[in-house]
Amino acid sequence: MATAEEQPRKAPEQHDQPLHRGDEPETARPTATEEASGGGALPSPEQGFLQRLDQRPGLTALVALSTFAALAIGVLAAVPDWRDMLAGDEPAAAPPATSAAAPTSSAAPRPTGPRVIDLVVRDSELNGDPNDVNTGLTRPAVEFTLLNRAAQRSVTTRVLVTVEESIVVEQCGSQGGALTVSGAYDVELPLRPAPGTVLKVPVSQQQAADEADRFALRFTTAPRQEPTTIHLYRLTFELLADGNATGLPAGTAVVSVPDAPSGADAYFMDEDREKRLNNPDPDSYQYSDEEIACLKGNSTVLKEFLNKDAELSPDMAQAKAEIKA
Repeated sequence: MATAEEQPRKAPEQHDQPLHRGDEPETARPTATEEASGGGALPSPEQGFLQRLDQRPGLTALVALSTFAALAIGVLAAVPDWRDMLAGDEPAAAPPATSAAAPTSSAAPRPTGPRVIDLVVRDSELNGDPNDVNTGLTRPAVEFTLLNRAAQRSVTTRVLVTVEESIVVEQCGSQGGALTVSGAYDVELPLRPAPGTVLKVPVSQQQAADEADRFALRFTTAPRQEPTTIHLYRLTFELLADGNATGLPAGTAVVSVPDAPSGADAYFMDEDREKRLNNPDPDSYQYSDEEIACLKGNSTVLKEFLNKDAELSPDMAQAKAEIKA
């Protein structure tokens, strides 16, 4: 017989008792984090990206697709030559680095060879006693100053003289420190040359390296119709040097043979004659209608001729300023 200790214990009687309000058994309530996540537990950081996506029932497929697209764009942005990789071409080699350009000198290169640095027109002058009626005039001249910047000697052998234009004026009435010229060459001009006529004047001028030189052309004409007739020429000059076929420009000048016209010698209308014609004085010289027409005609021709660009002698520049056309 089993003892009392060996006999199984009888479970205590349980009485069914009614539950009152407030006596319900407490169940675990979700935390705020769980509520925000849809009620489920948050995955651990160690879980994979796709697994975490599966465990987020609140994450829509559209959000997942946007996230994947952002990752793809980030990968492509990290590879700058992804287009070449997709096309199967080799990536373009980076251009070699260029060093900074060496500073260039702003100074203009030194010119070489001879060049004309000056052109001067000289008036004719009396070559003797001014009171002697037989005293003649020197020839009007054009002087050239050259500078040879070459490293070797330069030889000028020709001067090309081109007649651009020429005119003739008659006297309209009669009344009572520098470089020396190393060479001078006489040039006879035609009395009435056609425009474009070229005269080749032989010269022989030498210049050592970095040396300056000055020479002159002296002009005359064949015998004129009258001793008082003046021939004016507008001439363009070029120099031929060192065997070059191309001429070196030397400028344009007006040359007047035998000398420059003047108002005092009744070659054109000036201020003094204009006043005398407008207020005639019976005791002074009276111009005829023919002489007046000559003065006015010469004034018009000279004014037009001298208004074109050319170097003038001092006497010619004064005449230009005095002309009353």
